Formats: sequence, C-alpha cells, structure tokens
Amino acid sequence: MYRPILLVIAGCNGSGKSSFSKLLFPGDFLPFDYDFHFLSFYNNLGDSDIRETIAHNMAFNELENQIRSTISEKTNFCYETNFNSTPLYWPKIFKENGFELNLIYLCLNSIEEAKKRVEIRVMNGGHFVAENEIEQRYFDGYANLNSNFKFFDNVDLFDTSEFLGLPKHCISINKGKIVKTTQLPDFLIPLIPEIAKEVNG
Repeated sequence: MYRPILLVIAGCNGSGKSSFSKLLFPGDFLPFDYDFHFLSFYNNLGDSDIRETIAHNMAFNELENQIRSTISEKTNFCYETNFNSTPLYWPKIFKENGFELNLIYLCLNSIEEAKKRVEIRVMNGGHFVAENEIEQRYFDGYANLNSNFKFFDNVDLFDTSEFLGLPKHCISINKGKIVKTTQLPDFLIPLIPEIAKEVNG
C-alpha cells in the first residue's frame, strides 16, 4: 500500500542541511528551506523593530500552507529543521495522516565548527544567528534526536564535520532498531547515549 513520505532533514546550524539535502535524498520534491524563506521575506520588508518577527511569521505561514496542501493531496514533503524545539509537532500530524516518517540527521562535531560555518554563511549573504542560539540548538537538537529517534520509521545519521567534504554515513535505524552501522564517531557517543547503547547492543 502506497504511503506518502515525510522527510525531515535535521541538524544544528551550519551542519549542511541546505547543501546536502538533495544529494542525500534525490526524490521528487525539494525541501522546504525555512531559512531561505525567512531571508527572502526579511529582505523585502522595510526597516522596523519588528521586521524579524514579521519575516518569521510569514515564513511559518508559508510552511503551514505547503503542509496543508501536501496532506490534502497525499504527496511527499520534506523540510529542514534544527530539531531543537517541538521536534515532533509536524511529524505527529503527518503520522496521523498516514505518512511514512523518515529522518536524516546531519551531525557536526563541535559548536565551534557550527559557529565558524554560520560566520562564513553570513559573509556570503546568509542570515545571522546569535552565538548563544547556535549553542542551545546544538545541544537541544542532539537531545531531541536521542529521545525521539524511535518515533520515526527510518533514521539515517551522517557526519558532516569535514568542511567542504561529503557527508559520511554513520547509522541507519529502522523502527527503532539499528540496521546498518558504518562508524559511530566518538563525539556522538555522549550526545546520543540511547542510540549509542543500541549500537553497542
């Protein structure tokens, strides 16, 4: 029986979500890039104290509209997220509507690397993220991955720590069980202890 797919591409700031999403899942749909929509709206708004808030609201409304359409038409959907806040909000809705839930998590080995990549992105015209937000999202994202990986039908972890390098496969999980392990980097073990426990049996 056909089940439409929800693909969540997750990872901290600078982990390569926008850069690698199409490479890792060359399906028939493009991921919803929240940061791209936010920046587009932000750049088209006039200067004001609430410019950033308005841009966030507009990007979120666009995401909601696309999700409603996707669920109604039972078509595949993909979005990018830091996985740091209410990570199961959308997946639960998709699951209730009969979607297969797939998660790709891009793993970065340090907060320092995340900050460096955000700085490079800003220099190239991307949007700024405060250092304290980068730090919080880094730890919260891994904590939510560690707590919620069994909610998804399929989970794949890739290490994107090598700057300008290709993602390296770490683990594949099907319905909460490890089905393939290429290599679990040492930096991941304290960040995702429940998954590491599954790997070690």
